[in-house]
Amino acid sequence: MKKIIITLIGVTFLSGCTVNLPFNNRLGFDSVKEAQSMVKQENKPNINIKWDPNTFPKRIDIQGADGFVGGGTRTRVPTGVALSARIEEAISTFAVISNNGKPLTITVVEAKSGFEYSAGMFNITPAIDVGTVYLKAQFEFNGVQWSGEFRSQKKDPTIGGTSQTGILESAWDDVAVQVAKNVANKILH
Repeated sequence: MKKIIITLIGVTFLSGCTVNLPFNNRLGFDSVKEAQSMVKQENKPNINIKWDPNTFPKRIDIQGADGFVGGGTRTRVPTGVALSARIEEAISTFAVISNNGKPLTITVVEAKSGFEYSAGMFNITPAIDVGTVYLKAQFEFNGVQWSGEFRSQKKDPTIGGTSQTGILESAWDDVAVQVAKNVANKILH
């Protein structure tokens, strides 16, 4: 009987459960200011961003946490949604984005988001205290092709986390600004 109870308790703690977190898909204010400050230009180029695959802006990954806490959970992480929206917003600080602009094709080779929850059995709501983002992409604009790899890892030093999703969102912001700087350097010079 004792073995059965221990087995049931173990299975309960190790089985995955679904966690729905309130992710924001917009650049944070500081990231917008950083993107705006990178290019001072009066005549903004008119571009049309095309994603390859075209489903990337709607991509939602279902994954567990990278760390021990929450490793068995199934969390809906909007990697494609968050990155594409942020990248487009960051690029819009130095370019006009419209359907009749010159095409900028962004081919996503690999995109990953990782996170770790705050440790502690008494956390009522899960809070992400480590966020990791990796994006490898190829770009084409006006006959010019290039590629880039973009990484960010953000850590929340407070115990218990300050925001459920803010650390991962900050890592997405960082990658989006890196991509925008890369694109600006290629299409504006």
